[in-house]
Amino acid sequence: MMRLPVMLGVALGFLAPAALSGQSLQRVSVQGSGALVFPTASQSVTGFDNGTRLGWSAQVRYTFSRFSLGAGYQRSTVFKLQGADFSGAVEVAFLEPRYVLAAGRTVALYGAGRAGLGSLVCSPSTDCVEQDLEVILGGGSGVLILLGQRLALDIGAQYFSAQITQQAPTGKARSGFVLARLGLSLGL
Repeated sequence: MMRLPVMLGVALGFLAPAALSGQSLQRVSVQGSGALVFPTASQSVTGFDNGTRLGWSAQVRYTFSRFSLGAGYQRSTVFKLQGADFSGAVEVAFLEPRYVLAAGRTVALYGAGRAGLGSLVCSPSTDCVEQDLEVILGGGSGVLILLGQRLALDIGAQYFSAQITQQAPTGKARSGFVLARLGLSLGL
């Protein structure tokens, strides 16, 4: 019975603020991530496969201390047409503020928001309704694991919402997606 309080105490001590109070030991870092993208609801577009898709992002971050700000680019495939060579991906130029919620010597838990401008990009582009530039919003959390003086592993997840212009009569539809991310951050 005594094990649970001891284990909770050790876990809280591990997450308590320590020397690593920010996201990087360097002020400036670059990060690249691969991702799995999951739709949160069925698309209203008939004939599209809504399964798990791939995505990636790259960003440059400036760390102030527990707060950091990133600017980057995200591309996430969000649907494919069944039986044809046609797919759609959301492209976003974004800003991502992060705040470290708890940190230990080698691990930091953070919360993040994401706001950007983007649109749906179709492949091949000739088979797609012209897309408007839209505001794309999201947020999530993650864990940074320090692997070395300048290298950290970033494991996180986020939700983002994108508006997609469809053929008439449906017009525009907003769709939500969950993105599970695995990345590396390199301090400069």
